[in-house]
Amino acid sequence: MKSYVRTCATLGVTGTLVAASFAQDAASGRRLDIPVPVGHEVKGLHLPVRNNEGKMDILFDIETATRLDVQNVQMQTASIQTYNQQTSLPEVKIDLRNSTMNLQNNVIRSNEPVVITRSDFKLTGNGLEFNSKTRQGRVTGNIHMLIYNRNELDQKQEKRDPAAQAP
Repeated sequence: MKSYVRTCATLGVTGTLVAASFAQDAASGRRLDIPVPVGHEVKGLHLPVRNNEGKMDILFDIETATRLDVQNVQMQTASIQTYNQQTSLPEVKIDLRNSTMNLQNNVIRSNEPVVITRSDFKLTGNGLEFNSKTRQGRVTGNIHMLIYNRNELDQKQEKRDPAAQAP
């Protein structure tokens, strides 16, 4: 009987700790930790970021990463692949030459040409500001967008707005 009570108490404490840690992760957000000491350079960094369910969220492939200080990492020739949160399939790819990531707020900034690709478009610009936590950003300067499969886009629009089909 004592072992049964001890086992139940252990499971109860363990369950509470696990639930508290998940609640803390969800409330505070996941902080990206890049394993580069301050002032050092690392080549060939492959950094997968997974969500709370263990599914791939973002994949960073960085040719050269240099830790500038506690909060900032300089990235040279970086590729950032985001994944669809429902299907776990690759969604958007961002290619950067030189950029800086602030680990405190997860914002990546670049003042050099950037290429953003998805299955249905290619977007280029002279700069970028991207929040890897919220997956929102903006492209600046000399922006060009190439849309693939324009016919599919038109068909989707016609299905949503039948009044637009009137001759």
